[in-house]
Amino acid sequence: MGRKPIPQRTRRRFDACIDTLTSIMPPDWALEVVGRSDTGGTIRAANTNGETGDLGILVREDLDPRSAVALDEPERPTFVSSRWLSKRTRDILTDCGFSYGDDTGNVSLRLRTPEIYIRLDGATQDPSPKPVKGPNIRGPKAWALLRTLVEVSPPYSVSDLAAAVDTDAGYVSRVLTALSDELLITRPPRGKVQHVEWEDLLRELASSYALLDANETTNWVASAGPEQFLDDLGTSQLRQWAVSGSFAAARVVSVAAPEIAVVYADDPDRVADTLRLRQVRNGGNVVIARPYDSIVFERTTTTDGITCVSPAQLAVDCLTSPGRMPAEGEALIKWMSDKPSRWQARSLAREDAQR
Repeated sequence: MGRKPIPQRTRRRFDACIDTLTSIMPPDWALEVVGRSDTGGTIRAANTNGETGDLGILVREDLDPRSAVALDEPERPTFVSSRWLSKRTRDILTDCGFSYGDDTGNVSLRLRTPEIYIRLDGATQDPSPKPVKGPNIRGPKAWALLRTLVEVSPPYSVSDLAAAVDTDAGYVSRVLTALSDELLITRPPRGKVQHVEWEDLLRELASSYALLDANETTNWVASAGPEQFLDDLGTSQLRQWAVSGSFAAARVVSVAAPEIAVVYADDPDRVADTLRLRQVRNGGNVVIARPYDSIVFERTTTTDGITCVSPAQLAVDCLTSPGRMPAEGEALIKWMSDKPSRWQARSLAREDAQR
């Protein structure tokens, strides 16, 4: 019997992969096809010094995190090509030693011989998502649940989480199933959550939320400056407020001197009236945010009279804000990774939530 013909879809994706790699390689490099297979093929790269190296091409029309983990560990440099790769899938491929590329321009190519490293960013969301029956993991209800998963050390059950965030246990179960499929949590069927990839989950939160977009914000000028404003806020009789942004981050990590105070408040006008702020359309040195969800006031920390949002809330706020705040967010995540006991609650119990 003759060899089974290579599927046309595989041929087309393999050829498209060659075109993509050719377009991003240095101008004088050459690529040639060494062989084809029903899963992709092999190409040979040659640089201007005559050095050559083979690169396996593995094509998949779709690839999710669980399928990425199931791939055999590469015995040689291998490039995975797919229609679209989520950030979680890309991270898993990198950890497993694969290079990758998708149709939207997400590319990571690493070869030792000839030596080259290329990294390009494409779409952050699937441009042509397939219909799914899973739960909606965007919106306040999901936000509260996901932030709780980040901030509280497991184990905990579906009913524990449902009670903690005051939502339906069925919804919680469906969200946990979706997160398990993405390998963001470890949970046996119908069992308790045993492990949370909190940093990946926190970054997932940042992909569907932004401090200045998700919350109702107003800009103000504090005549004595933002630092004095925060001191006055701390000594006032006002309740239900919490500081975020650069001034909160500066209490944990040092990146640059903060200039704008960001405060969540359930009654922004009262804060402004009490502390005699002047509202402006743009600019200013104080931003007051009416919160997207009241969870911003949970697991806060208070030092010297100043109440700050939880480190997880603060990290997401910084990552999704302009200027130098993303750098503060990255520094904060590094601190969180080094000192989890300083910010993660030991349990869902109320006495462990406020730290």
